[in-house]
Amino acid sequence: MTSLPTLLISFAVIGAGLTAWTVRIKEHKSIFITFLQHFCGVWFIFSGLVKAVDPIGTAYKMEDYFAAFEPTFAGLSNVFARLAPLFPWLSKYSEGFSIFMIVLEIALGVTLIVGFKRRLTAWLFFLVVFFFTVLTGFTYLTGFVPSEANFFDFAKWGPYIKTQMRVTDCGCFGDFIKLDPKISFFKDVGLMVPALLFLFRWRNMHELWNGTVQNLSVGIATAASLLFCFQNTYWNLPMVDFRPFKIGSNVRERLELESNAKIDILGWVLENDSLGKVVKFMEPEPGKITYYKEYPKTDGWKVKDQIQTDWYVEIDGQKMPITKTKVSDFAVESTENGEVTEEILAEEGYSLMIVAYKLKGQKQTETLVQPDTVWANDTVRVSKDSFHLQQRIVSVEQRKIEREAFIPTPAYAERFQKEVNPLAESAAKAGWKVYAITTYGDAEAADDFAARVQARYPFYKADDKLLKTIIRANPGIVVWKDGKVLDMYHHRHIPTFEKLSQRWK
Repeated sequence: MTSLPTLLISFAVIGAGLTAWTVRIKEHKSIFITFLQHFCGVWFIFSGLVKAVDPIGTAYKMEDYFAAFEPTFAGLSNVFARLAPLFPWLSKYSEGFSIFMIVLEIALGVTLIVGFKRRLTAWLFFLVVFFFTVLTGFTYLTGFVPSEANFFDFAKWGPYIKTQMRVTDCGCFGDFIKLDPKISFFKDVGLMVPALLFLFRWRNMHELWNGTVQNLSVGIATAASLLFCFQNTYWNLPMVDFRPFKIGSNVRERLELESNAKIDILGWVLENDSLGKVVKFMEPEPGKITYYKEYPKTDGWKVKDQIQTDWYVEIDGQKMPITKTKVSDFAVESTENGEVTEEILAEEGYSLMIVAYKLKGQKQTETLVQPDTVWANDTVRVSKDSFHLQQRIVSVEQRKIEREAFIPTPAYAERFQKEVNPLAESAAKAGWKVYAITTYGDAEAADDFAARVQARYPFYKADDKLLKTIIRANPGIVVWKDGKVLDMYHHRHIPTFEKLSQRWK
């Protein structure tokens, strides 16, 4: 498995090779600065490319940051509190912001290597690294901030507790490699060293080739990375998939494995409100519970958090480390029947999952006209001793009823009617299990939506982050068989069932 040290060694080797070539053609001014240019340039290009294969993933990460920043700034009592409304607005444009940052990162990598406009490059590199340091610093340092406290209320900071972090990871290398927030933060602090050196010694930075070649190199890199981002966002699914639901993944087996994962308790974080103290207590043996002897409940001590090992599974008596993925959160519910997760994963044969993690449309108040009939009962004598009641219509009036309904956008509804529904109907006739999944937030609108687009398959509900992890398209098509992901399709490339049936017989 790739690790950060492996990546850094690779960047250093490539940087050293480029430095040797630059020295050989006598284009350098300082071997050390030249090496840093190449090293950081290769780093930024690689970091940008692994995010460029999935810009939507970076957009989701930015949404997590914006969601965490909003209450943080709203909780302030100074002028910075006015920044809070900015973050929901930024969240609406997270995809565009993500693509901009990715393209900038790749372009900066190229400008460092070729020495394009050295002073401008030095400033841009410094500002980008500073921005990354703020993000990773916030991620890591919130581990010291209790959940009920504001980040800027430094007096309430306590021991580091990983579960307190407002954002779980920085997304520095996308889904290619997940870095511990502490490592990410110190990585960016380390990058500030060359960033400052470039800023103050930009005249010692090398320049390769003439201005025309430099302009062409940077221009081509920028245009190519922009088109690459569009290809992996708006035009198709990510070219490379690092997520746990990628094609070929056996979700059924992975979920069972992660469900059996264990952790050992190494210690405890204890707090005492009356004393105003927070302490760490490490158990003499993993799994033992002895903290209460030294910190009894009767003295006001209570458990704030656990100090645990990483997740592991026991195989043949040995503890094998395991990384918990989003598969652990795979849970799907039906409004009528409750949880259907096991039913979905245990399904024999082919299944067609239609993922719609955001039903596009809006709620509107519509007026329905219903006939309101007024009846009267007439008593009719049939014989001397018998009567019966006979109804007659007195009047028929039109009564207006107002109700809130979900109206899908025309383009979104048309995609379901002309592409998704024909595929679903053909698959159902062939014996495939067909269902759609939307988010808990859109579950109430699902019945209205299904009726308006004439969808004749059930709509289930699940966590929005789970659905966004499964596929980066809305709607998106996922083909399953026996709990295994066989294929995925972007909404721009929804196949006919004839094509599917030819491939999956």
